[in-house]
Parts: sequence; structure tokens; C-alpha cells
Amino acid sequence: MLGVYFAVAGPRVAYTLAGFLGRLLYRLLPPLRTRSEAQLRAVWPRLPGEQVTRVAEQAFVHRVWNLTDLLLAERLLHPGTYELYGGRIPEPHRGDMRAAQQRRKPTILLSAYYGPFDLLPVFLGYNGIRASVVYRSHLNVAYDEQRRKVRARSGCDMVPVERAGALLPQVLEAGGTIAIVADHHADRRGLPVTFLGLPTMAMRSVGLLASRYDADVVVAGIRRVRKAFRFEIIVEDVIRPDAWTGCDDPIRYITERYLRGLERLIQRDPTQYLWAYARWGEDVARRLTVESAPAPSSGQPSR
Repeated sequence: MLGVYFAVAGPRVAYTLAGFLGRLLYRLLPPLRTRSEAQLRAVWPRLPGEQVTRVAEQAFVHRVWNLTDLLLAERLLHPGTYELYGGRIPEPHRGDMRAAQQRRKPTILLSAYYGPFDLLPVFLGYNGIRASVVYRSHLNVAYDEQRRKVRARSGCDMVPVERAGALLPQVLEAGGTIAIVADHHADRRGLPVTFLGLPTMAMRSVGLLASRYDADVVVAGIRRVRKAFRFEIIVEDVIRPDAWTGCDDPIRYITERYLRGLERLIQRDPTQYLWAYARWGEDVARRLTVESAPAPSSGQPSR
């Protein structure tokens, strides 16, 4: 029903309504609000309190808008229109990636939980980049089916994260392209690094795959621009195999360099990053949330 209403009302009304509902929901969910603002405050401790609240709230609205994107994309996005909505990969990167596919050069595309990341597979396919895209299934089966259908409509292959370990090496071995949201916290066997200034554990898998298959690593993202249903694809970095040739630790070099690219993407507009996500791990998210909780009033008796 929501999809039908958005289709009839048009993008501007759809985003306005979804934005209103997102702000209302954000204010009705204190645990989510506290976690979002605590993590944002830890990254930018000098950011004034009112700005922390504004950025975190708008970030949640962007997350709600992801649903709006998918519902509108089914009707609005197709090979003849994707460029009208800002979906063209900027040159020379588009030409380079298409040429890499033609000569079967393994490529790893990396992004983050930033902006309308669900739409990246759609735009990749319409740009002529056929990728195997790793995704996590949503608990809502009906929504997950709808999301997969939209994301795969331009020809990309959606790979469940449970099958990624077996399939991704095969794709790269054949000279294909894979796409991964790469700002996950690795609880076990991760590489100790920093992300946005905070210590974390990064996945080793990207560095291992890139170094093993001599793959180009493209760090990119998509963000919303001011008009309703308008986007911009940004390529922050391209890491080629000759960059880590001779490095004592190629995996660390690749990992730290792609993380710096993701940081630059987020810093372009922090309101489009998913601050409610426990990027630095659940333990850190809980600790930051507790530390940011207001102290008990001095008038209250201690317990």
C-alpha cells in the first residue's frame, strides 16, 4: 500500500512523509537515539550538543528514506532513466571499470552503510558493471524479497553473506567483480586499526582477496543530493596492485587505505552515515552509551 501511495504521490511527497515519520520514530526510540548520539559524540567530541542531535536524527531519517528509495526505484529506475537521477559513475572510473571487466581483471568494490547504499547494485548494473554483491538478509521476509528484486534488476548477482566465503574467490579467480559493504567490525581474527579515530577490528578478507588475486580495489559510495530522488556516485580511491607491491604487510596496507577512503566518504556528509550501527562493536557501543547517559541528579539519594 505504501508503494502504491508513493507512486501516486510522487518523490517529493514520499520523502516528505517518510522524513516526518522517521523523525517521529527517532524521538520515540530512546535506546536508538542514545546509541547514535553517543557514537557520533565519540567520533567528533567537539561537536556542539545540538549539532550531535541534529546529525544523528537526520542520519536515522536517511535510513528510513532507504525504504522510500526502493519503493520509488521499482517504478523510476531503468536503463533509459538512471542517468537522470544521478546514477552515472563519474569518468574515468566508469570507463576503467568496464574495461577491467572486458579484460577479466579482478575488481573489488567497497562501500559503507552510507546514503542509499541499497541502490548501488542497481546503478552498477545500469553502468555496465556486473558485480556479485554481498548482502545480509532482512528479518522481514517480504521486505527482503522486495529489496533483492529491486537491487538485482540491472543484472548484478546478489550473494547471501553465508555463501560469500565460497563464491567470492571463484568470481575473482574468473576475473569478475565483487561488491562488499566493508565497514563491519570483525570480532574475531580481525586486524586492529582505527576508523574515524576510534580503535576497531577490521575484516582481513578484503586485503586477503585483493592480494591473492591482484585485484583492483575501488572505494566508492552513493549519497543523496538535495532534490528528491537525486543521487551522486563518488569514487574516493582506487587501489591497484602495484601500490602494495613490496609492502611488508600488504593486507594491512590495503585495509588501512580503504578505511581512509570510507572515512572521507562519511566526512563529506555525516548525516548520511548509519550512526545507530555498532561500527566499533557491541561492547564499545554499550560502553559509549553508558558513558553518555546523564548523571543522576545530586538531589537523588544514592542506591
